[in-house]
Amino acid sequence: MVKKKTNKKNKPIESKQVKLLKKEIDLLEQGFSENKEKNVRLLAEFDNYKRRINERITEKEKYEGINLIKEIINIVDDFDRMLSVKSIIKEKSIHEGILLIKNKFINTLNEYGVKTYESIGNEFNPDMHEAVMMKKSKNKSNIVLEEYQVGYIYHDKVVRHAKVIVGEWKETITRY
Repeated sequence: MVKKKTNKKNKPIESKQVKLLKKEIDLLEQGFSENKEKNVRLLAEFDNYKRRINERITEKEKYEGINLIKEIINIVDDFDRMLSVKSIIKEKSIHEGILLIKNKFINTLNEYGVKTYESIGNEFNPDMHEAVMMKKSKNKSNIVLEEYQVGYIYHDKVVRHAKVIVGEWKETITRY
């Protein structure tokens, strides 16, 4: 058995090699801790990346047919314009046929989650309305007075803003 050198208080005296090994262990433990923290951060970043990608995929699937919907909305507008022509209004059977086709388009859009929204009488909202004109009004300011073009929502996203005329409050000055 090898006897260890001891000092006066019976504690073993550490050799230089043991001290170097302890310092090396401390450095390795510190490096291990740093690598562990780095790996935890990378794992968190990767989880965030996966979540963002999944959200994008879900959003893309949710609004997949939006370009087709925009084109169909334009066709519905064409039917509206056609239905306002005087010669077509006079021909009841043609008028009813065109109205029937237009309603089929609208019902199909509704089945897929495309809805119109009411604008007249509501407060102007730039997220849903496009103001084409302002008109003097006796009512309070910023209220939609007329609607030139209907607005559409697909799920919770505006596909087309309603084109509206917004009221501007006309202040009457009374002179004495």
